Amino acid sequence: MRLEASVTQLGEPPWTTVTVEKYITGMTSSKVKKPISLQHMNAWRLHRQFLDRPFPSKNILDLIKSIGWLYSPGCSTPYLSLWARMPSFKAEDLNRPVFEERKLIQLETLRGCTMLVPRDQAAVALRIRTRTFTELSKQARQQMPVSEAEMEQLKLAILKSLQNGPRTAEQLQQAAPASLIRDFSHDLKRIGFTNSLSLAINLLKEEGKLIKLQSRKRLDSTIYSLVLTSSVLPEVDPFNLRIEEACAQLAAQYFRAESPARVKDFAWWAGINVTDAMRAAAEVKPKLVPISVEGTKDEFLMVEAELDEFLAFEPQESAINFIPYRDTFLKGQREIVNRFVSTEHADKPFSRWKGKLINDPLATIIQNGRVIGVWEWNEDDEEVDLLLFDPSIPKSVEKTVRKRAGELANFIRANLGEVRLQGLDYGPHQMTGIHDLKMFWGKGVQVDVRV
Repeated sequence: MRLEASVTQLGEPPWTTVTVEKYITGMTSSKVKKPISLQHMNAWRLHRQFLDRPFPSKNILDLIKSIGWLYSPGCSTPYLSLWARMPSFKAEDLNRPVFEERKLIQLETLRGCTMLVPRDQAAVALRIRTRTFTELSKQARQQMPVSEAEMEQLKLAILKSLQNGPRTAEQLQQAAPASLIRDFSHDLKRIGFTNSLSLAINLLKEEGKLIKLQSRKRLDSTIYSLVLTSSVLPEVDPFNLRIEEACAQLAAQYFRAESPARVKDFAWWAGINVTDAMRAAAEVKPKLVPISVEGTKDEFLMVEAELDEFLAFEPQESAINFIPYRDTFLKGQREIVNRFVSTEHADKPFSRWKGKLINDPLATIIQNGRVIGVWEWNEDDEEVDLLLFDPSIPKSVEKTVRKRAGELANFIRANLGEVRLQGLDYGPHQMTGIHDLKMFWGKGVQVDVRV
């Protein structure tokens, strides 16, 4: 059955994941005759992400192509994610391909998130980016104090200034015509529109014409300059790539790194609708086959060529590792609670905003694919602080955890110094300290903290 026909026959949304994935896989049969346990699937994911043993080479580019793009929201995540998978890793090993060799490019892409992307995948990353500011500016056109013509003039002024090299936002403000820079109303600021210059910069980023780079050549720096995309990626024109082709390439990468996974996981991760995700998944080669999982009616998909290895896989007795905020292990799939975190610990590995739980996990400790605790860097003591969820954890496991914490502390002292665990999107009302958050464990998803 061709996918174009199957989408029509699905009828109007909403569709169940089971229905979607049956149409994708068509009549393809799977070797899996009985449901796979979540425990087996999580342990496999840990293995597939190279968190239960070291990556077999020192090639960072190959590692990122294997596990997926790395979140890089102006914090230490890329360094810590690579250290968790490459024991001999040093910060300079990543700085070199990013800032000197340009083999890895930092781009705003999926759902507007900033990620480290292999250069040969940059066109896909730019093409797939969500056009949030573009769409919102169309809707808010009548409320804005600048006309479309004036906005185009401001964008041209920005591009002209950047022809002379990188510029900070402050430098662009000085170079642009003062008459075109206007503050926005409170209503516009509520949707993220602060002023005309900021909007023009964001529109140009969504058009693929400029990107931001850290001025200090450190991925955990929060000081950025803006540069023309053509000066960093002269070979890339993302809009020469059809969106269907970009989604298909992204699906192949996603299921290679994340499977078993569901179509709705891919749609969420990529920031695209289910229909586009269906079409893209149907194009993956080698083809995807369905996997039934205990406790859910959803079918998970995986690359057929990996199925025998997946079924024969035997996890280590106690694979333990420390991963940072927004590591791809937890951010590659839509659901965390009941999958990677048991229900009894559901409110523990997350930050809170004014007491309300946010589905964005903190730096966590994982064992055999399950979250068993949280950690943070203690700047005063220069040590890793950690909290384990279960006080009755076996002593042997706790000993292994603390040994790994010591190894992490040695890496941080030698390579990072100051550690920025969270990104710039964490505001003044965000609670991220593990000891403060522990006060609210077991009190539900929303707590009145009187902020």
